[in-house]
Amino acid sequence: MALRERTFIMIKPDGVHRNLVGKIISRFEEKGFKLVAMKFMQASQGLLEKH
Repeated sequence: MALRERTFIMIKPDGVHRNLVGKIISRFEEKGFKLVAMKFMQASQGLLEKH
């Protein structure tokens, strides 16, 4: 069984406000990464402290 690694990527609010989400995702895809899930949310203070 091959080992698969997963990476968590978070785009900061300024990147979202500057409409850079598509460009950021494109850069990862160009490097050969495969997007398996995406979720837009406003994180709570507790979640932000955890990460």
